[in-house]
Formats: sequence, structure tokens, C-alpha cells
Amino acid sequence: MIRRLTALALLEMVVLTACWLSGLAPGWALAAHAVASGIGLTLWFRSGAAAGFAAAMLGVMGPLGLLVALPLARLVRPAAHRSDDEMFGPVTGRSAQRGARLAVARMLDGRVHHATPDTLSSLVTIMRHGAVAERRRALETVVRSFEPALSPLIALALTDSDQTIRALAAAASARVAENLVLTRARLSARVADGGDPDAATNLARLLGDHARSDVLLSDSQRLHLREDAVATMAAAVSDGADERHADTRDALMIEAFWATGDYDAIDWMATAIQASTDRADGPTGANDRGASTLAKWWLTGAVA
Repeated sequence: MIRRLTALALLEMVVLTACWLSGLAPGWALAAHAVASGIGLTLWFRSGAAAGFAAAMLGVMGPLGLLVALPLARLVRPAAHRSDDEMFGPVTGRSAQRGARLAVARMLDGRVHHATPDTLSSLVTIMRHGAVAERRRALETVVRSFEPALSPLIALALTDSDQTIRALAAAASARVAENLVLTRARLSARVADGGDPDAATNLARLLGDHARSDVLLSDSQRLHLREDAVATMAAAVSDGADERHADTRDALMIEAFWATGDYDAIDWMATAIQASTDRADGPTGANDRGASTLAKWWLTGAVA
């Protein structure tokens, strides 16, 4: 390229000298200089020697200016391109989260779900006033940790202003109903098997919980579930099952009598339960719902 630029510079000097000696108009000399400069810049860029805009600006002086720019380009050209790490510093990897930070991270990405009664109000607040993404996350939490007492949240989502939330709530409602059917069938099979003495109690408790709190079911469905729960407990007693969960059976029967408005039967049962409790011979299971508490509440309210 140096030879070509040198030859082009000599040719330009000859043309400019000829224009000066022949007395041509200055425009011809400027045109010749522009052509020589354009050819020189073309050779410059094609050669790959262009390393900076400042050095290339000498090209306006023609091929002679480009010859001067060549050593300048070598001076300003960096020895090697700097990497991103050299310019901006190394990229630090994310440190592993430990302790409380790890627990918070798991909670935020949905792997820890709280469905206890003390967090129910916060879920209601989110479903009523949260953003769409927050309402959707709350609905997913309810579905994954579903209890019949949480069904009002799904019912609330069915009337949400966002169409996606409503569709998810409808799917969740269908899933809850399907899970109830599957769980009931599994427990019924265990009851028929006779190998699990607690199967009848668990089935009755499942039906009673849904009859009591599942607002996704109609009133007639909840009434049938309550009747089935009482019948299941009565069948277990007639089959000679133990009385460890008699408190659960009595609580279900009190709820059934309350639903049908048979208050005289509740009076009779509450009196009998209270008398049994006073004698301290009434069996009470660890997970029972507390018929004695219901009886005490009923008798106290009746006296008041």
C-alpha cells in the first residue's frame, strides 16, 4: 500500500504542477486533488490499516497525508483489544443463599405455601387489592395447599376482574371437586377393606370438612356430604369399631342436626356429652373437632 500511495502522491504532484504551469483554473486542480484523495482513502480502508478516525482525517491532504498517517496509526493502535473484564471488571457470580435468605427465596418463588388461618386475611387482601400477578400467585398457593376453609378464596377469584384469574379459578374449582371424589373413593376402598381402623373416621372427617366449609359446593351437595359423614361414623360404630373418635362422630351429628334445624336433638346430645365429660369417662381423640366444646357452647348459650 505504501508503494501505491507513493505513486499516487507523485502522480498528484505531477498533475497539480501541470495545472499550475498551464494556467488552468484552480477548480481543475481541486478536482484532481479530490480524485487523488478518494483513491488514497479507498486504498487506506481496503488495506486494513485504518485504526482510528483521527489518523484517517489526514486523508483530506491527499495521498501525502495518508503516508504521514501510517506511522501515526501504528502508534495509536492498541496492542490487543481489551476484554470486557479488563474494562468493566470481572463479573462476580451470584453467591449462594444461606439461612434466612434461602428460606425467603423459597417462599418468594412459590415453594413454601402458607395456608394456615392466621395468613388467610393476607391472602384475602391480595385477592382483593393485589396486582394480577400477585392474585394469580395467591390463587396458586390456595390450590396447592387447599383446605375446605380456603374455598371462599377460590369463590372470590371466580368473580375477579381479570379473565385469566377467573379461568384459573374455574379450573381450580374443578380440580378441588375432582380431588374430593378421588380421595373419597380411596378412603371408601380402605373402609371396605377393613384393614385400616381409622379409615372410616378419616372419611367422615373429610366429608364433614367439605360439608362445613366448602362453599364451592351447592347447599344440597353439602347436605348430602354431611349425611354421608354421619352415616359413615354410625356404620363404623355398628361394625364394632373402637370409640377413640366418638368425639368426631358426635360433632358431625351436632352439625347435621344444626343443618336440619333439629334443636331438640342437639339439646339431648349436648346434655349427654356434658354429663359424659363431667364423669371424665368420655373418650377424646387427639385430632377430634371437639364435640364437648360444641356441647358446652350450646348449653351455655341456651342458659343465657
